[in-house]
Amino acid sequence: MNHLDELWLEAHEALNKTWSVQSVEELSRIDHTVVMRLNIQPGTFINAYLSERSDMLSFALIKDEQRIFGIDREDDEWHMHPYGESDRHEPLPQGLEPKPLLRFLARVEQLIMDHNILTKDSATL
Repeated sequence: MNHLDELWLEAHEALNKTWSVQSVEELSRIDHTVVMRLNIQPGTFINAYLSERSDMLSFALIKDEQRIFGIDREDDEWHMHPYGESDRHEPLPQGLEPKPLLRFLARVEQLIMDHNILTKDSATL
């Protein structure tokens, strides 16, 4: 199984293992690259990007069309875009392996609770 399929399976596993993910969409799959969206509520979602050729993996929590948190792997090195300072790169030497998407989602769910990110009328609360 290739890395693209592994990420797709992990995204669907998130539907069953997390309270935040409501649906998963594959936005694009071209050659060795996939872009997915994991919907949390309208206007709030996670973008997941994987390129097997460049070995780049990127996760971003998006709210109202703005990245508010993210974690990326480039050239086998992980870095974080911290909540509230998403333009900053902060080294993340421990990375997110194994199951990087599920580990990212665990951080996102903690941020959602700590910072009251979701709207009150959301069915996800």
